[in-house]
Amino acid sequence: MADKTDALLTDYYSGVIDTKILLRRAELQWRPNDDNAGIKPLNKHTRPLDDLLARYEADSILHELTSQDEAIKRLEMTFNAETRQIVQMHYDRRSRLSWAIISMRINLSERTCRTYQKAFKDSVAEAFAELDIAV
Repeated sequence: MADKTDALLTDYYSGVIDTKILLRRAELQWRPNDDNAGIKPLNKHTRPLDDLLARYEADSILHELTSQDEAIKRLEMTFNAETRQIVQMHYDRRSRLSWAIISMRINLSERTCRTYQKAFKDSVAEAFAELDIAV
């Protein structure tokens, strides 16, 4: 049965988290027009880049998405290349590979591939619990 960790890893390896980060940044860049059309206050500063960076830093949704992305990237580097390939093939929903195909491509048994995937998934869930990142 799929749980929140599986959904998070599927989103990560399918590129959904990166897309959500880009969309959120685009949302934060867009500002509605002022009610005072054509009238500029004299005491208002005009530093659009600083304002945009402040909005990025203050946004909790963007912060949570980037935390998830960075945590998985860091954790992924602690595993060997074979495990990373298995996890990537399993969770990437664009290719939708079965365990039989994954095991043939990696040249390991299905059971071993599932064991590697389970160990990776458990370490992600444990790391997210320790770092207090929402899944």
